[in-house]
Amino acid sequence: MRKAISVGALFTLCMMSGSAWGQGITLPWGQSSDMIAWEEFVQVVAPSGNQNVQKVEFETWASDEDIYEKSPAQWPTVDAPKVLQVSALGASRAEGMAKFVFIVGNCSPPGGLTRPKDAPVAAGSGFPASGCIGEEVRRNWASFQYIVSNGLDSRSGLKRAFASNFKVDLPSDAIEFKGDWASVDDVAKWLSIDRGKVEDNYYINTVYDGKSKVEFALLSFHISTKQIKNWVWSDFEGSLNPGRCDVIGCRDSFGAEKPLVVPNKAPWQSYGGCEKTKPVLAMFENSGIGAVWQRYCLKGTQVTFTDDSGNPTLLGNSVIEPLDAAVPMNRSSCISCHGYASFNANGGANSSVLDDNLIGEIDKERMKGYLSNDFIWGNFLRNLKN
Repeated sequence: MRKAISVGALFTLCMMSGSAWGQGITLPWGQSSDMIAWEEFVQVVAPSGNQNVQKVEFETWASDEDIYEKSPAQWPTVDAPKVLQVSALGASRAEGMAKFVFIVGNCSPPGGLTRPKDAPVAAGSGFPASGCIGEEVRRNWASFQYIVSNGLDSRSGLKRAFASNFKVDLPSDAIEFKGDWASVDDVAKWLSIDRGKVEDNYYINTVYDGKSKVEFALLSFHISTKQIKNWVWSDFEGSLNPGRCDVIGCRDSFGAEKPLVVPNKAPWQSYGGCEKTKPVLAMFENSGIGAVWQRYCLKGTQVTFTDDSGNPTLLGNSVIEPLDAAVPMNRSSCISCHGYASFNANGGANSSVLDDNLIGEIDKERMKGYLSNDFIWGNFLRNLKN
């Protein structure tokens, strides 16, 4: 039987975070956002269906490089090698970071974004000083088709969209994925375990940059889906990740036998596993996904900027935000950060807002001179094509 969330635990977590904690709610048609998160999870990590490649569904989608840097934009072939990038959010917050490229065989900092300036945020994480984290952003066919067909994949196209006051509004079947990876060796060193245990607890695939092939482990990921106007945002992390429920806790009202995990008193400690409910296990079985995916835990979902009392809602990921981009968890809000995604008359992104870790409702003053890009930051790239 599932354990109920006590009022005392809710109060404690709210007070510790300083804002609204776990964001899952019932949507207008009666389905919980946490259930949606798991439905999308099993969809994006299901086998790709091609027996000749080791890929799951999201790995067959278009990356930001495929869309925004290649001219013309390209839907990838199923056998295209996995290529990672430096975190765009992390790069935006590091002086001179734009000139660095993620190099698989030599991705030491600052390419790995474990910089000394991160110490106040990531201090105590234990992540190897010589290690680094690579990121990939993928968009499904519905997103790709909408972005490219409306010319939103280039600076010139964004200029035209701004001039015509085009309303960017992706279709309801659009899905976006952002995942952060570290080499199996770095993860083994980080967690003080052997390679075999890393492979048992994380999805592994080979990353290739044209020179080096290295096995990487998927540490954590965001999924956003367009079922509602402001999207449904969800965060997943490997169960072994230190600090995965720090500061804002973890909440999963649908898929976890323990629906609420409050933060540890000391940061960057283990939270143990996240035993799954029968409905989620049935989803896994019906989707034919590998057992390793049971080692991933839902951090929470987010569908509103604030709660009923006007407090900013929070959602973030211990790897993608504090470790990889120096964003404190108590200032992490997927929906708010992406709510500022926009472009100006020159096709430039509204990137200055990323320095301030804005949470809560969108400040309209910070959007003056910019047109909304429907929560998509893909145009904010080092090499956005003209």
